[in-house]
Amino acid sequence: MGNGNELGRLTGEPLSRREITVRTRRVINDYARESIKALYPTVRRGEGKVIIGSVPGRPEDDQLGIDSYGEDLLANLIRDIQLPAIVLGEHNPPTFTEFGQPQVIIPIDAFDNSSEYMRGLDTPVYTVVSAYSLDGKPIAGAVCNIRDRKAFIAHDGGVYELDTEMPDHYSQVFASRRTTLKDDKATIASYLGSKEYSLKFFKHFGKMIEDMPPKARLYAGGGAFIYGLLANGSVDAYVMFDEPYSEIFPGFTLARSAKCTVVSVNPDGSYEEIKLTPEFYENPQLYVEGKVPFFIAAATPEIRDEIIDYYMKARKD
Repeated sequence: MGNGNELGRLTGEPLSRREITVRTRRVINDYARESIKALYPTVRRGEGKVIIGSVPGRPEDDQLGIDSYGEDLLANLIRDIQLPAIVLGEHNPPTFTEFGQPQVIIPIDAFDNSSEYMRGLDTPVYTVVSAYSLDGKPIAGAVCNIRDRKAFIAHDGGVYELDTEMPDHYSQVFASRRTTLKDDKATIASYLGSKEYSLKFFKHFGKMIEDMPPKARLYAGGGAFIYGLLANGSVDAYVMFDEPYSEIFPGFTLARSAKCTVVSVNPDGSYEEIKLTPEFYENPQLYVEGKVPFFIAAATPEIRDEIIDYYMKARKD
């Protein structure tokens, strides 16, 4: 961590970029360890499933009691290290202006795969968080698998796997370098748990799935946690229609650190790279309720373009 003088500086005085980076990475790393430690016994006992509210703009989702665990933990870590930050989440998280004007943006999905967890399905559950500078540049991020007690952590331009049972051991992981979904080992992911998403996916990509070889796989899960599986090469692409921003930015830093391409695709097949811009923290409602009409996160540009080609052919047909 930074020197003691900088940690003790007067409230309101901006921190140096280096100190912001040091403190932010400390918060993310501590969150990865502490969230798994706190949430694992709760998940094992199946607690926290009481519905306490709805999620704005997300009729398919509910807010569960367990959602607050990660948000409270993150808030405590931010206060302990005096990080001037804005937290973006689905449930009205706080802004920490007591430490000066915000210099860091931290989107969080405190408990991913909550719908499956509430129903008692055998689906891994995650807590996901990322941190960005005010200009949208990734600083650090973590996708934490609560059941397996492991985390993928992004920092210093790479992604590393942490096994919390071996707390001092980090191993670097890498995204797939495959260039086509017609590879036997290819895996494409899309969240198919709600008909709001699955019907659109098969309408546009039934032919693409048909053309994939028998050993290739369609992974029917998705959300904020998927960027860990992109970063470690398990998934080659993640495709969604109407993907919420609140599912993108909590794990987006891992995709960026793994050199993946993450784009919003227009009806004519052109695309723009996704970026966290000031409008999201100036207008939190956009972050919570806004969506990308057609979204692709892919390990390589070749796979991104292959998916877009199938999309354009389906539109013509």
